[in-house]
Amino acid sequence: MKFLTLLAVMCWCFVRGQAMHLMRPRPKPLDSPVTWNDLYVMTEHAQKDDKDHETRLLPVFSEVMLNEEDTCCINTMILDYYLNHILHADDHEHVDKYPQIRFVRSDLHRVAKVLKPYCSDSAEHVQVREYKERFSAFGRNSLTLARNKAVGEAIILFHYLFESCSARM
Repeated sequence: MKFLTLLAVMCWCFVRGQAMHLMRPRPKPLDSPVTWNDLYVMTEHAQKDDKDHETRLLPVFSEVMLNEEDTCCINTMILDYYLNHILHADDHEHVDKYPQIRFVRSDLHRVAKVLKPYCSDSAEHVQVREYKERFSAFGRNSLTLARNKAVGEAIILFHYLFESCSARM
């Protein structure tokens, strides 16, 4: 009887399209020591240039929140924003300032490519929207300082992705 109930619930989830996260793979760069090292070197350099230690752009996720199902998608959508607005491929200033950015950006693109298909409903989540607003507000004073702060926080975002985006079967 329990098996039939479980099967009925799973079928209902698949029909409603809600079970897609159950099949989510874990992106390989999340477990790569090379990616972590490149990210550490890049963010450490950015943090040395950051003089505003009072402001934080990324939301704070507790350990409990990192284990919630939608947190992976929230962080994936923030990562997507990073890739499209902060870590530009054509931004030579960033490449000169942070030599590891090419490797980091490539690995982050791989993470986003794996996770984004499972996160279609999270693009306008309140925490994603608030992040975009904080970055824009900080960037009104100086876009260069806002980008530097975001680059310095990239390791926090990567840690959030590492903790919240475990493989699902």
